[in-house]
Amino acid sequence: AVVSTQSGHYGRGYKMRVLLVLLVVGPALAESYAWSWKCEDSVCLKVPVAETNGAYIPLAKCRLSCLPGGTLWPYPTGSVHIGPQVISLNVNNIRIDSARNARTQKAADVFKGYFHNYTSPGASSQVTLQFQISDEGSELNLKTDESYRLFVQTHNGNSMVVITAMTFQGGRHGLETLSQLIQCESDTCYMAADVLIDDAPKYPWRGVLLDTSRNFFSLDTITTIIDGLSASKLNTFHWHITDTHSFPFHSKRRPKMTEWGAYTSDQIYTEQDIQYVVEYADVRGVRVVPELDAPAHSGNGYQWGEEEGLGKLAVCVNKDPWEKYCVEPPCGQMNLANPNLYDVVEDIYRDMMDSFTGSAFHIGGDEVNFNCWNTTTEITDYMNQKNIPRTEDGFMELWNEYQEKALARFRTANGGKLKDMVLWTSHMTEPKYLHYLDPNIYTVQYWESANNHQLPNLVQQGFQVIMSNYDDLYLDCGFGAWVGEGNNWCSPYKGWQKIYMNDPKRILTEHGVTDPALWSKIVGGETAMWTEQAGDKNALFKIFPRTYALAERYWSDPTTGWFAAEPRLVYFNSIMEKRGVFGNTMKPEWCVQSQGICKLNNL
Repeated sequence: AVVSTQSGHYGRGYKMRVLLVLLVVGPALAESYAWSWKCEDSVCLKVPVAETNGAYIPLAKCRLSCLPGGTLWPYPTGSVHIGPQVISLNVNNIRIDSARNARTQKAADVFKGYFHNYTSPGASSQVTLQFQISDEGSELNLKTDESYRLFVQTHNGNSMVVITAMTFQGGRHGLETLSQLIQCESDTCYMAADVLIDDAPKYPWRGVLLDTSRNFFSLDTITTIIDGLSASKLNTFHWHITDTHSFPFHSKRRPKMTEWGAYTSDQIYTEQDIQYVVEYADVRGVRVVPELDAPAHSGNGYQWGEEEGLGKLAVCVNKDPWEKYCVEPPCGQMNLANPNLYDVVEDIYRDMMDSFTGSAFHIGGDEVNFNCWNTTTEITDYMNQKNIPRTEDGFMELWNEYQEKALARFRTANGGKLKDMVLWTSHMTEPKYLHYLDPNIYTVQYWESANNHQLPNLVQQGFQVIMSNYDDLYLDCGFGAWVGEGNNWCSPYKGWQKIYMNDPKRILTEHGVTDPALWSKIVGGETAMWTEQAGDKNALFKIFPRTYALAERYWSDPTTGWFAAEPRLVYFNSIMEKRGVFGNTMKPEWCVQSQGICKLNNL
């Protein structure tokens, strides 16, 4: 094939012709390539092809056979047997033997889609995939059994793959592990032919928060993030869908919220949009947890109340100087003196229940500014009428009144039941005020620093905790300030290594908490992508691969350090780029091809 460049205009047609050339000559290049790979001391070394008897051995094939589990992320927690035998296959020709319902079949279709670019027509093994899943309709919650067994046996060139699990989620994780035991190069794929893996996560809540209020995100970006979560067996997409900045969640019962609160009429998430995301995530083993942040972080979107005769629903909205009334601009908090507020909140809850079908709900609850309420006449008059003092204790009493009323409204909106209710650490989770919260109802998402006294007290008081301590797990840290100059508030940058070492048992031990029963109160962790300085086109670079590091921390609970994990993560990140999840590139391609060399030798 020849590319014509006579016109000098390199448009779309030129790119397509170049792609055609690459596809045509790709295999031929492999045949004449000067380098090959061989396994030595469990490492794939790049060597002249003469050292592999003149035959080109692809890196993909070497990685599968050289170090058992060298292509797996996160690493399994149970027994791992991966034999050295490798077969070639066309993934499209895998026969699915026993997907009994549409959900499992869709998961199998997603699995096959990973390899749609690799369709070698040459000789390949016959592979049959069989599911043995007890509950294909299982819901994902804190008690879901996500364990699985993956068995691969090959005889006379034909392979039988069996995935055994109690739940759909476990079966899907087994499918994900199988995908990592299939590695491809050019148009050919290779699969480990002798496998037995038993695996289960150490923590039931593993995920990422995405803030779509400060900046709006397209459904394409959201689903790409879910692709990255699914591939690394993370199971929670925490959707911080509203905040003071904007209200993009479309409430069919209260449409004024988006009329007043969305950045534009195009930057709205409809019920159909959300249901699409929820179904997309479910097939990939991910739950979508919505957050309606309140009573603080509630401003733009609430201004319509007076126009409709409902009074002020929020106060201090967009007030300046902002430093007096909130932690960052714009300000806004709910008007707890207005009884009409609770009808609006209940309707928003109802609409969220219609869109989000999962087992958990996040009610926010952080960064309440007492001065905002204390400088609002309507609220201080209300407190005076109820003999609530305008002191810290008094404002906490007012806040708790909201907490109890909002919880009752949620229960009503959800048919008389609660979900797994989650809230942030705050003034209310301080030891002095923790009595306002019931550990049988609330799980606390911990965002304070690892050395804050709240953490040991929370587990000692019986609360389940999700780790998101900002000094390890905030992805927005380490960039220039967006108000003022210098670096932003939570600098420095949190590298993947720091996230990988976010071991809650170690952190609790440093607080003097050594009882394994209290360690078990930590139910998982999330990285947090706050988006003051991240948008639709650049957030993926901040989320991945650092969130992959969280995946292994909270799935595998590794006892080794990040250094031993780095070659697998670098390779996994490169595979995810081929799948279209473009996070931050970790190293030069040379390092991907030269495993174990790109490191500090401490000479």
